[in-house]
Amino acid sequence: MKELQRRIDQMIIHLGGYWRPLSGLARLLEEVGEVGGALYANDQSALREELMDVFVISTCLANQYAITLQRQEARNGQEAQDKTYYRLVRESGEVGRILNAYEGDKKLKASATPGSLQRHIEAVQRAVLDLASQNDFDLYAAIVSLIEDKSSRDFGRFDHTPDPITEASVRAYVAYVEGRYWGGVAAKPFEEASRYREREGHLTRFLKIAEVEGLDGFVIRQPEPPLQTNGSLTAAFQLPDSFVVETERHGADSFLIVRKQG
Repeated sequence: MKELQRRIDQMIIHLGGYWRPLSGLARLLEEVGEVGGALYANDQSALREELMDVFVISTCLANQYAITLQRQEARNGQEAQDKTYYRLVRESGEVGRILNAYEGDKKLKASATPGSLQRHIEAVQRAVLDLASQNDFDLYAAIVSLIEDKSSRDFGRFDHTPDPITEASVRAYVAYVEGRYWGGVAAKPFEEASRYREREGHLTRFLKIAEVEGLDGFVIRQPEPPLQTNGSLTAAFQLPDSFVVETERHGADSFLIVRKQG
């Protein structure tokens, strides 16, 4: 599954980049509705297309939160097809509830359960695979063909949207260090650290969800000359007391890593 996530990531970059998470969620729910429409119309061709769309979009959402999914397999049970679809709707709603708390107006509860997003995305994909199996459809083989097709055409189809999983800073850092990291926009030479913080929206999102989602850190690649500050970077970045800034050097690059203490 890790390789499949990597290939979907490459396909999305080829197409122009990820949607904002709430836009991705809206697209996921749209496609889940279209799965229902295909089932209602008994349209096998449309059903296959929509199941693939749900699988790919849910994988994109996992990629955007640096989640490594476990490969799901269809179960050979006797569950009625309508029950399987209801399960898909239920789990998609759970993904929506979590992302609304992460990115929308819903308040993120202090008691939010770590790992919930991964579990519900995997449950979405399990329902998709069960529906595919009930309709004699080899979903994984079709997804590979879809990736190969999309990756050979449609370059730049989507408008580029900045995303903390595709910033050059994090792509460079994870080449050296494994983990679940987000990255910041490019810093400018001699830029004041406080000014960088003002224009860096990803960091605000990271601070909100890092603990509950289990993100390992937020990566800023130092420019040359580096970010400037008259005091501490912790103060310049307006970090809560529970977060620290660490400096790491890998190869020719110097990185600032914002992490949860402990």
